[in-house]
Amino acid sequence: GYSGSEIAIFYRMNAQSRQIEQTLRLSQIDYQVIGGPRFYERAEVKDAIAYLQVLDNSTDAISLLRIANRPRRAIGDTTLSRLVSYADAHGISLHEALGHPEEAGLAKAAVKAVSGLKNLLDSLRSAAQELEVPELIQEVLDRTGTLEAYEAERTIEARGRIENLEAFVDGAREYQQQAQEPTLGSYLQEISLFSAQDDLDDVEVSNVTLMTIHNAKGLEFRAVFIVGVEEEIFPSSRSIEEQGIEEERRLFYVGITRAEERLVLTHASSRLLWGRTTHNLASRFLDELPGAQVERERLRASSWRNYGTPAQTRDLQPKSDHPALSTGDSVRHGTLGEGVVTRMEAGGLVTVRFAADGSERKLMLDYAPLERIA
Repeated sequence: GYSGSEIAIFYRMNAQSRQIEQTLRLSQIDYQVIGGPRFYERAEVKDAIAYLQVLDNSTDAISLLRIANRPRRAIGDTTLSRLVSYADAHGISLHEALGHPEEAGLAKAAVKAVSGLKNLLDSLRSAAQELEVPELIQEVLDRTGTLEAYEAERTIEARGRIENLEAFVDGAREYQQQAQEPTLGSYLQEISLFSAQDDLDDVEVSNVTLMTIHNAKGLEFRAVFIVGVEEEIFPSSRSIEEQGIEEERRLFYVGITRAEERLVLTHASSRLLWGRTTHNLASRFLDELPGAQVERERLRASSWRNYGTPAQTRDLQPKSDHPALSTGDSVRHGTLGEGVVTRMEAGGLVTVRFAADGSERKLMLDYAPLERIA
């Protein structure tokens, strides 16, 4: 077996960590996230939770202070300080104080901003009585302008925050489907079991390591799991649309070469992704691996209460040798058939044009089931 510190779980995008973290928590397995905070400690997720807590409990002043100016709506620290003082002086909640901006001595612009926030929260609280939890979260993200604000940034970081929020909504959909009596209050209690522990310091030295493949370069572990090896995820849909497959292939190579002894690649037959159930094909990169060195296993499906492992796992080691090839050589691939080498590159990469469909595929000699033919 392996100790936790000898195991790593890699994923293509940060948003994938939610399910992994919840699975490890439910299994009472200690872990650490490298390259960023844990899922429920990410600022955009904490903001979304704070909105829900305010809707569930109007007296939650801490959550209200957090979201009062997120996204920015011209409610600064001075405005909030005056509202808090007014609430304390009159023995009312901070939420109630939002309804008395003039009496709190706020400037005209601040009065307008605070009144707008009060109306927004009242409207969302009414919606919370009618909507299921995932629909309510989506309503919050839309009507508060949270998603719009991140979309306007047009940065990779902002795109990642949007993906985290979409994963947060997906988690709520899983809860809605599995809970016997789903309510906003019980959902907040459910996720508090995960988020509360994120405040604790990591004192264990035997934690399983979680990280995106981008952060894996230069690290090695005895056992490596790469999850979500599917089309639209790895390679990502964006790379497919923008002709970025070669960079994705390079990342895949980085990931699989981090394993010293055992490598497990997983893909799901179906998954809840971005609010819909998807049936992605297994990644094209899996076809480039040597079939003789791959062990396949189908495992049971997962659920909110009873997490399992995605549909297939593949365990392989690099080949100890591979054919010496040159441009123009004829080769045979275990599953893609016969072709001709059209390019050789540093790092053991070879491009082959296959006769069956005329397509060119870039393969890794250390792993691809290639043989040279006369």
